[in-house]
Amino acid sequence: MVQHILNILAPENKSTRQSDAYLKSKHNLLGQFSSIEDLVTDDKLMSETDRTAVEHHIVNLRAAIARTLWANEIYIGRSLLDEYVLGAAKTGTGDVVARVIKAIKDAGAESPGFVLYPLSRFGMEIPPLFQFSKSSLKGYAVFRRAGFAVSVQGNSVEKAFENVSRMSSALGVRQKVDISDFKHFAHSAKWFATNPLMMVKLISYSGDMYENQFVYTLKIRMAVSSLLMLHALSSETGDEVERFHSSAHVNNFETLDIRHYLIGEAIPGQGRAISTRRVPMNVAPLELARLSDLAATISTKKLATSRMKRLEVRVTAALGVIERGYLRHVHLTTRSKAENRLYQRLVTALDWFRASFGSNKDEADAVVSLAVAFETLLTDCYKRGVADHIERRVGICLKGVPKVGSYKRSVKAIYYARSEIVHSGSLGQAVNLARARVAFSLCFCEVAQRLEKWTPVANEPIRDLLDD
Repeated sequence: MVQHILNILAPENKSTRQSDAYLKSKHNLLGQFSSIEDLVTDDKLMSETDRTAVEHHIVNLRAAIARTLWANEIYIGRSLLDEYVLGAAKTGTGDVVARVIKAIKDAGAESPGFVLYPLSRFGMEIPPLFQFSKSSLKGYAVFRRAGFAVSVQGNSVEKAFENVSRMSSALGVRQKVDISDFKHFAHSAKWFATNPLMMVKLISYSGDMYENQFVYTLKIRMAVSSLLMLHALSSETGDEVERFHSSAHVNNFETLDIRHYLIGEAIPGQGRAISTRRVPMNVAPLELARLSDLAATISTKKLATSRMKRLEVRVTAALGVIERGYLRHVHLTTRSKAENRLYQRLVTALDWFRASFGSNKDEADAVVSLAVAFETLLTDCYKRGVADHIERRVGICLKGVPKVGSYKRSVKAIYYARSEIVHSGSLGQAVNLARARVAFSLCFCEVAQRLEKWTPVANEPIRDLLDD
């Protein structure tokens, strides 16, 4: 949950105090440099010994500030933080960390922006022909609690921009978006007009081109996982949206030529438009395809039911726990090796779950992906009898859930089918993918809920977490 930046306590320990004191003692020397670039490229004004020490202490304070801000969902790029630290150190008054946090607040760095990313194969339920004016169905959906929104393809820059404006406003992005930016970007980012769009709200400021990209990709992974879980849960009764009622199959001219995403950063100054940039994707093409591939159709009518609203709250809370834990223990590298491994494993389980919805050539691909997702989620390592372990742990996660036996059987069938595919190359038995996906979603929520009260252990954390 984002905190007001002035309510964030500046981190202080022996290491930060030492760095603060050292930089204070060197403020006259630091005053000769106007930027970090000047400092690191200088070969005359500072000795190599001093430069090495200064760089060490700047990085140490920057890391402390970054950990604190990022833990509170305020993502300031490392290059910008370096400049802030240098500027505060040059004053010679000390208390660099607190000064930097205040300076960031004064610069207006609390206003949310967004990352905008194209989707493929995603659809939303649309009304029957000639009933558009009477239907309550919408071409976009906003998940305010989770901080993201999705829309159907616009098939024109103007319509796509209209969807972007609606989504940003509904998510609480206070500064306006400028259509001229999107008209400009659409010349090379053809997907803007032709593809469904996902907008993720976040507070982010970056200096270098690829700064904070790990945050963007993580949040997109979480948003897509949320959407797929809600799709699975809403379709449990078997009433999937028919092809001719899905925007994925009507007037769909989407492209897979996806090389950029768009970043909107809120700039200081009341009434000014949000600053939008096109950023090349610095990941492999296959990863791009996987990130955007969302073969599911959602219905705003179904999402509005009381049941789905309750499930949305639970799914959002679960994914929030995993996202915060992953940022803390993987990206910010705490000393807890057990939690580092566990959160990496849980995010990997989500990746495999998403893959079960992807552009699979047949059902066998989806079965294998979902089986791996269950094994990653509910086991610590491979052991004999893994199918029985998974079945038992599904029962633990879903204790008290109606028809838990049906869920257990569907999951076990998935795992046996996976073994058949791996050994024979084909799927020879019928499986209930939809039911198994529901089971995964519910199990994942239970695991995440238990994490909040869990004391980490080094050996077999999943077994310990589930008390198995």
